[in-house]
Amino acid sequence: MGELFALLAALSWTVAAYGFRHLGGTLAPLQLNFWKGLLACIGLAVLMAATGQWVAIPEDVWWPLILSGVIGITLGDTFIFSALNRIGERTTLSIAESSAPLFAILLGMLWLNEFLTLWQWLGAALIIPALFWVLEPGNPAHRSHPFLGMSFALGAALCQALGMVFMREVFLSVDMPASQASFLRLSAGIVAIPLVLAVRRQPFWPRLTARRWLILVVSTFIGTLLAIWFQQLAVKRAEAGVVQTLIATCAIMAFSIDRIRGSRASGKAWVGLGMAIIGVALIAL
Repeated sequence: MGELFALLAALSWTVAAYGFRHLGGTLAPLQLNFWKGLLACIGLAVLMAATGQWVAIPEDVWWPLILSGVIGITLGDTFIFSALNRIGERTTLSIAESSAPLFAILLGMLWLNEFLTLWQWLGAALIIPALFWVLEPGNPAHRSHPFLGMSFALGAALCQALGMVFMREVFLSVDMPASQASFLRLSAGIVAIPLVLAVRRQPFWPRLTARRWLILVVSTFIGTLLAIWFQQLAVKRAEAGVVQTLIATCAIMAFSIDRIRGSRASGKAWVGLGMAIIGVALIAL
């Protein structure tokens, strides 16, 4: 069941990404990160108040929970944005999405003593290279500061994996509702962003039209609230490495949607899509 929730999280992020792209020219990356996180926290707070889903958390669980948000969301997204500015979208996503599952699998073995089955290893071995074939990254050497950009992309992947492993540790320690875990992780992840905006002298309040506010709210509901809720449900039920690998298929899903919308793709990319589908099937066995 955890594998299904991981795929639903990836699908939610993929669908919402098309809405967030419309806001890219009007909101700075950190602004977007903060406001979608804040709106999702408000929605999760309403959900918890309506359902009464809240449990007491032991003191020793707070640190991995906070670190999961700060490292996985604040640092991870900051590194992603820094990489995007230096080596472009395709190269950044190729490096980050293919490296994060490897980091999560290794950290899960070292930190949590979680080992994948043979079928899960085979599935990951198909999905990870498939991401490169589908995304078809360009040569980063032609970009400005390619080494620094690739370092940021790898840093983002490590932060994503660390955030995932810390949350897995939390769920192994306490039976917490996914809505509560999502709320606390998001809160920890966005609390430092206003300070970063102030240091960078970037505006805090977004200047959006009513239509763009609607796009932000709908995209946040799908791509942040639902996505992180599905993610926590997945981490609660499956190994961190498995969840991170399946969530990385959001790039494969975006490829499929673009093909449905009429975009062309190379034969190599289609082979990558087939490899990813087989990999997901093996992991779900």
